[in-house]
Amino acid sequence: MNIISSNLLADALSLIGRSVLLYYKENGRTLNDVGEYVATYDLPINVEGSFQPIPRNLYESYGLDFQKSYFNFYVLKNIIDVSRGTSGDKLVFEGDEYQVQSRTEWYPFDEWEAVLCVKIDNA
Repeated sequence: MNIISSNLLADALSLIGRSVLLYYKENGRTLNDVGEYVATYDLPINVEGSFQPIPRNLYESYGLDFQKSYFNFYVLKNIIDVSRGTSGDKLVFEGDEYQVQSRTEWYPFDEWEAVLCVKIDNA
């Protein structure tokens, strides 16, 4: 239900504070020197929102891999797009990279969305 002049995420962020993440929008794939396709990204933009870990007790019900770390990014903009390409977009938070997996779009109702991300292990 949309309440006129109400944005629940904006209200919550005014209380809990905001995190700033770098958002890299995937813009296609290119062939590298060894013949593999590698994702390319636009220059990053700063995006503010709330970056929250998914509780591990929810992993099984969400169908998530227990060997990985998942987070939801609650963002006030309708910019994250996971429907293009095979690699998807990336976020960077405090030096760690996260692959965008999916989103729950609340934008048409309350002008925000929740983006499910998985931490990329660069080791």
